[in-house]
Amino acid sequence: MKKKQYHKNSRKNTSRSKNNLSQQKRENLDRYPIIDKIILLLYLSVGFLPNMKAFDVVFTQWYYIAILNVLTLGFMFLNSAQYKFNLNNITSKYTFLGAVFFFLFSCISIFKSISLSESFVFLNILLTTLAAFFSVYIIVKEEPKEYFIFIAGVLTVFLAIESLQVLHHFLIKNQGEPRSGELFKGLNPTYGNRNIFAASLIIKLAFTFYLFFNNRIKKILKALLFLGIIFISILSILLIGARTAIYSLPIIISLMIIGEFLVSENKKPLLYLKNTLLPIGLILGVSFFVALSINPIHKEKLNSFDDLVFTKPKKDLYPKQEVAKKTVSLASDSGRKVFWQAALDGFKSSPIIGVGIGNWKLIKKEELVKSRKSNNYFYPRRAHNDFLQVLSEVGILGFLLFLSLFGLIYFVLLRNLFNKDLSQDKRLISLICLAAFLAYSLDTLINFPSERTPIQIMGFIIIAFVISFSSENKRFKISKNIIYSLLFITAVSLFLHNKIYTSSKYQLLVRNNIKGKDILKEKYKIGYEQMNNLLPSFPTLNGMGQPIDYGKAVLAYSEGKHIRAMEHLDKAIKEAPYQQEHYGFKALIYHTNKVYKNKDSAFYYANKVLNDRPSMMNQYIIVKNYYKDKKDTVNYLKTINKHLAFMPKNYNAWIHKIDYYLRWENNVARAEEVVDSAKLLNLNDKKFQDLRLNRKKNTSTTSLSNKRNDSINAKKRLMQDFINKASKSFIEKNYQIAYENYNKAIKFDTKNYKVLLNIGITDIKLKNYKRAIKTLTEVIEKSNMKDGRPEYNRGLCYLRLGNKKQAGIDFRSSFEKGYKLAKKLDKKILNY
Repeated sequence: MKKKQYHKNSRKNTSRSKNNLSQQKRENLDRYPIIDKIILLLYLSVGFLPNMKAFDVVFTQWYYIAILNVLTLGFMFLNSAQYKFNLNNITSKYTFLGAVFFFLFSCISIFKSISLSESFVFLNILLTTLAAFFSVYIIVKEEPKEYFIFIAGVLTVFLAIESLQVLHHFLIKNQGEPRSGELFKGLNPTYGNRNIFAASLIIKLAFTFYLFFNNRIKKILKALLFLGIIFISILSILLIGARTAIYSLPIIISLMIIGEFLVSENKKPLLYLKNTLLPIGLILGVSFFVALSINPIHKEKLNSFDDLVFTKPKKDLYPKQEVAKKTVSLASDSGRKVFWQAALDGFKSSPIIGVGIGNWKLIKKEELVKSRKSNNYFYPRRAHNDFLQVLSEVGILGFLLFLSLFGLIYFVLLRNLFNKDLSQDKRLISLICLAAFLAYSLDTLINFPSERTPIQIMGFIIIAFVISFSSENKRFKISKNIIYSLLFITAVSLFLHNKIYTSSKYQLLVRNNIKGKDILKEKYKIGYEQMNNLLPSFPTLNGMGQPIDYGKAVLAYSEGKHIRAMEHLDKAIKEAPYQQEHYGFKALIYHTNKVYKNKDSAFYYANKVLNDRPSMMNQYIIVKNYYKDKKDTVNYLKTINKHLAFMPKNYNAWIHKIDYYLRWENNVARAEEVVDSAKLLNLNDKKFQDLRLNRKKNTSTTSLSNKRNDSINAKKRLMQDFINKASKSFIEKNYQIAYENYNKAIKFDTKNYKVLLNIGITDIKLKNYKRAIKTLTEVIEKSNMKDGRPEYNRGLCYLRLGNKKQAGIDFRSSFEKGYKLAKKLDKKILNY
């Protein structure tokens, strides 16, 4: 055999390169790598941070990242001898230059902003993201592989914890519950919603595959452990039912399996089939079957795929009549097409600099607002596509920079993946980053990861690794002036996040006090002057995009400070001229308040709301009655028709239309047609099916016949008899008899929440705590009880089931509502 020839200096050069490597390792050891890993761990842990009484968990999480940025950059600056403030390749240089220019274009966009305050909120989030990105990059760029393995391990542990949390929610906590929209309440409040949670799991899943690929041959037990985590994570993603995640799941897994085979240096198809394809295929099949069998809607059969991804509220799970199935798509069924069109319309209105960063929520979106057919105000905050939202808010130049970042990352990853000169491990890491970044990109196409902290941080950590892996040795030093500026900016950012978080806590208090209340009559436990003084002047919008001045107006009006209320409403209109709720409040004030009463003003503001939200009941009544008083029959009928087109379940509006044809046009035949239309559009509503015209009188039968009224009165008397018997049995501690009688009473009126509350309390006496929780939850969610009694009793149930955390939440809620027994609770219990 021919002896391998070496260059005469090859051994010497090898020795020198080893010495250089060991020197580099020594330098890195001087940096205390354990501290670096703790910093990375703290960034990744943001998804576990609770909302801490903020309006939305996202405010707490961005505040946390801002604090971490200041501490990390401050630590690096104090130890600048160990941390090299430079960019290690040309890709990194272009990435950070692009980020700086994107920030500048975002700043320019504020010249078109309706709300400067909201623009500063989102500029602050952008700065916080970029500071975190820079910090992570400085840490990982010298030894990216070592830190990649560490982060893969951390994310795998997090994936296991969060997946087990999902399984506990479905398999244990809600074992007997059918799969419905209500089932997802409380699933994982730290992610904001289930779409974000599922996207987070998919990104983490890619890193777990890396550990599985590296251990499946030689370390069987470790491989089985990672396979187990992959199984429970896939099952969790399916159970969460987020469409984007479920549709992208097979794409991501296929990419990793095929890609890993291509980069492998030892391609043995049969071995690959046995060690990779078969176990992963088995996991996919079993997890899909198990997901369909958990929380079945119909006990005798599995759920369907539609049940998995298109969840319905409980009331729609068991329709009395079969409805013809229609073809749905990811975009159309979720209503995203209307959001995307609104984003494009925003771009068309200002194509160069956009409508202002953070201001898409405030621009006029007529078709989108009308598309939500419900009797409540609608605040569309996000375009549900970050690419389109950037296009609309920052304009074409900012959008091209944003798009180029994604293009650059994909170019680098694909170049590394197909570069056979790179080691197998580096190519495998590129594959994992490609899969994880693809999951992030798909979420960007359908949702809004740029606003949700856990996803955004993971996305930029992936980018930091991608631009760190490079064969280039060219370095670009960052001047100290830039570092000083960055430190100053992060300190300012922290100050602003403190203001935003503080404001969000008071925003939540105001919202919880006024939500679902009669704003003209209610008295609130929090005072106007107190909130007016406590709420910071920045920001001016609350967490759902509503002007904070609207909440102040409600509190001021409740205390008789009508002039102050009107002043706040005027400010709210300036801050959000295309929203409707403040106009609606003004309409009600002008309609009902003795001092301000003015029919023309009430009509003006109510009509403004009705043009954008034809479904709003109060404004519909004001406008309809205005035309009726003016004897303007044409506009009177137009108003009724406009409202019914959006609210076909409004029984009274149908009566108004029938009455119009009978009283004003004397057209019985047309009135009969209206009755038939009302019935056809409300097939499952007995009230509509009983609707008849009384031909003996020239009116519609808006009330039942005497015979039917007698029947109703008899039923009311019978219901009261059962309530009396139940109450007597309860006092005598015959709880089972009380329970039976209360249940007989509730059959006469299923919306009698006082009776329903008594059923829940009786269940507590019978120690049926889980059943009591379901009953009391219905009372809390659907009734207007404000005394804190339902919350207190549900808290007792949770306490006796050992769920102290949930018990504490209910007890605190009851305490805040002033319930006397909650007031007597020990502080220790209230702080659970």
